[in-house]
Amino acid sequence: MTSRTLAVLIPLALLGGAASATAADVAALPAPVEAFLASLFPEHPRTQLFEANRARAAAEALAAGQALYNPELEFDATPEISSPPETKLSPQYSAAMRLSLDVTDKSGLRGRQGEETALAARAEARLARVGLAADILAALAEREAARARQTAATRQADLATRILDVTIKRQKAGELPAIEFGAAQLAAADAKRTQDEADLALVEAEEGLRAACLCTIEMAPSLPADLVPPPALSEERIQELAAQRPETEAARRRAAAARQGFDLARAQRVPDPTIRLGGSSEGEEKRLLVGLSIPIPVLNSGSAEVGAAGRALSEAEAQERLVVQEAAQMIRKTARAYRRAFDAEQSWRAQAVPAVESQSALLTRLWRAGDLSATDLLVQMRETARSETAAIDARATAWSAYASLVRATSLDLVSGSARHD
Repeated sequence: MTSRTLAVLIPLALLGGAASATAADVAALPAPVEAFLASLFPEHPRTQLFEANRARAAAEALAAGQALYNPELEFDATPEISSPPETKLSPQYSAAMRLSLDVTDKSGLRGRQGEETALAARAEARLARVGLAADILAALAEREAARARQTAATRQADLATRILDVTIKRQKAGELPAIEFGAAQLAAADAKRTQDEADLALVEAEEGLRAACLCTIEMAPSLPADLVPPPALSEERIQELAAQRPETEAARRRAAAARQGFDLARAQRVPDPTIRLGGSSEGEEKRLLVGLSIPIPVLNSGSAEVGAAGRALSEAEAQERLVVQEAAQMIRKTARAYRRAFDAEQSWRAQAVPAVESQSALLTRLWRAGDLSATDLLVQMRETARSETAAIDARATAWSAYASLVRATSLDLVSGSARHD
């Protein structure tokens, strides 16, 4: 197992308890999808990209906190020749050390600014995992719906073909009007066209899933038969979740980094002095050298940089407030949408689906018994197919809404579970 794999999987083991404790009000993923994501996340390019960005930000934070100045050593040897007639070479030697002093802790401020930026990158990596999980869940839902539509279309096409075969025999025997034979031909052609469209839609859905997970289609699990119950979210809980969301955390950390940047700009207005300590010798004469130099901020006082940093801080704080509000609104929206989609799917499952199944069997018996004309049968079968498609669409809409809810409410998804830092 690679170090990158461990970096993604270890937090899941450490924080699994927190995930289960919040399953009632944070959208969690079905167990098969959770296990599927656990196998994908360590090697997926999207998670690798954000993990690399997080590691880079951490390395930059470490570099930013290093000392600003290194000491300097000076050595000097100056030959001095006395005037004639007594020409004499008497070299002068000197050695000194220079060191600039970071009197306002600029390196510490830079380091703390880098740390906040690194924490923002960490939050963005969490957000990337949540987004990837939601995208894959939505792609799984689309593939499932496409499969169901293809199955229904194939069944309708087979039924239309059987009806056409029977009408051909009856028409040859003179038992069937020509208009009903024509209707059966049109119905069979229309059913075949619908089947072809469903086949194409399934291919597109499978390729969409492949593009999302970057895996083989056979690896992807099926969604469970039952939808996940909608979470109960009070307004207070919505605000709590919004404050803990990864994008909120990233905005908060970037505001903190901007605050450190403002303090750094103020600190940089104070010039750093340089001290010099050394000694020199000239013949028998020894001297101690002590010096102090201070830059004079006349041409550039640094006030413009402080003003710019203050503007950046105001912008970052406004962005943080906006992100919190948008996160809360998205949670409200997706929670309400999933509740409505869940109720609609449950209603279809309880009422329409059993009716569709019984209606299909009843219509077939009536037609075989001669109590229903081929035209009436085809009209009724078309309506039954529409109802079946509506049931499939209701389930697909519900799973798509749940994927949006996962994207809006989950705090982190390491292997499909909600996680709290």
